[in-house]
Amino acid sequence: MKKILTPGLKLEITNIETRNKKKGYGYISQIEEYVDDKTLIIGTPIVGGQIVPLRVGNQYALIIYSDTTLYRCKILIKNRLKKGLVEMLKVEIITQLEKIQRREFFRCECIIPFKYNINDSWEESIIKDISGGGLRFITNVKLQISELIICDIPLDGQEISARGRLISREDSNTETYKYQYRVSFEELSKIEREKIIQYIFLQQRKRVQQHRGL
Repeated sequence: MKKILTPGLKLEITNIETRNKKKGYGYISQIEEYVDDKTLIIGTPIVGGQIVPLRVGNQYALIIYSDTTLYRCKILIKNRLKKGLVEMLKVEIITQLEKIQRREFFRCECIIPFKYNINDSWEESIIKDISGGGLRFITNVKLQISELIICDIPLDGQEISARGRLISREDSNTETYKYQYRVSFEELSKIEREKIIQYIFLQQRKRVQQHRGL
C-alpha cells in the first residue's frame, strides 16, 4: 500500500451524498504524508481562495490519481492539522482501494480564449472549465449535439489539439454569449492529457499561494 499512497499524489474529494446524485463537485488535494495503510495526511482543499470546510467525523469519496492508475475508496475525516501556514487533514481509509478506469478528471474553472472547428469552419470562443476528460465553453453559435469538434487550446504557452464530441447544450448564464456546451474528448494523446492535468494542478497551486499570501 505504501508504494501506492506516496506523498505528492493528486486526490479528488467528493461528498458521498452529492456524488450519488451525480452532482458532486470534486475538490483537489494531494497526499502530504503516508502514516500507515489506513491513515493519510492530506492537504485541505481550497477553492476560490477559501478553505473547503470538510467536517471532522464525516465520510467522503476519494479518488487517488497515480501515474498509471486511478483508485477509489471512502475516507473518514479524523481531525484537522496545521504545519506552519499549511492546513491539512488526517483521514482514515475505511474501504478497500478499488482500481478504476481513468474516466473521471478534475475540472478547473477558467477563462481561456480558444478556437474550435466543426465542419471545416473555425470559430473563436471561451473555455469556462477544463479537465483531462473534456471542457465546457460558451459561444453564440448554435451547434448540434453529438457533432465532432476539434479544439485548439492554448495552455501556458503550449497549443493543445483535442478532438471531441459535443455532449450537451444549455443556455449560457452570461450576457455576451447565448449557449454553453460540454465537450467530451475522444482523441487526446496521453502526453497532451497530462499537460492539461498539470495545468489544472498549477492553477490550484497558484490559488493556494494567493490564499496564503505567498
